Amino acid sequence: MRRAVPALLAVVAACGGSDERESVRLRFAYVEGDTLTYVYQASGQARLPDTTAPQGYVERSYEREVTVHEVATEITPRGHYVLSLVYRLESDGLAPGEHLPDQISFQVEITPQGRVVSVSGVETMKPLFGDIDFQSYFEQSQPVFPERSLKVGDSWTQEVRVVSPRAEPVTTSSTYVLESLVEEAGVPVAIIAFEGDIYLPVSKTAPDSTTEGSTTIVVEERIRVNGRIHFAHEAGVMRRLDMSSDATFSRLSVDAGEPVRRDVVLRERSSMQLVEPGAE
Repeated sequence: MRRAVPALLAVVAACGGSDERESVRLRFAYVEGDTLTYVYQASGQARLPDTTAPQGYVERSYEREVTVHEVATEITPRGHYVLSLVYRLESDGLAPGEHLPDQISFQVEITPQGRVVSVSGVETMKPLFGDIDFQSYFEQSQPVFPERSLKVGDSWTQEVRVVSPRAEPVTTSSTYVLESLVEEAGVPVAIIAFEGDIYLPVSKTAPDSTTEGSTTIVVEERIRVNGRIHFAHEAGVMRRLDMSSDATFSRLSVDAGEPVRRDVVLRERSSMQLVEPGAE
């Protein structure tokens, strides 16, 4: 095992100073067989619709912890990385009483810049993350580094066109800034600040008890995120991701011939930390 941490998802106190004249090129770098382990921890507040409550909703806090194992299984002839990821759910307070899988797995193919080429094997992820478009999710949440070298203060913006099943396409945007170049435990690290939006529309068919037929339910997930990535630019590995997010999950359905909208609102802080070799 060369090192231990995941480069996706879908991210410390810095010591030392930075030289604004110094430039770096940001790239993911893997050797076939590389194994990385991350610990993802999140805590937040959920507001859930509840027609029995006086205000129409209830609030509760939650925590979630996931261990992520990432293995570089292949380097393609084009120089892309095929990564196999296993998520092990250690604890979950977001969906009490629901049966969630202890472990899920899937595969992604990315370029050295971080562009997501494909996502496969996602069926086991749906009980934990919902029936979303995982390709679109990772395209929106994964940083794609510029081809050019960057200096402190340089920024870039990436846009993703999201096709909705029942509405016009939506284009989301995220902005990244190379905030500083530092050392953490002797490792050169680029601190990248980011903010942006994620939009995930889902259209489902559900039984309709009033007609004994079926009805279409549309769920829209809109997530506003901001945070910092600690990226070991010489090794090509993400060391840490700290993020805050505000998410609204809107369910649109028809009840007695009238459109009904129900929102679940989550406000969350999370971190994803590389487990250093020998620390497991």
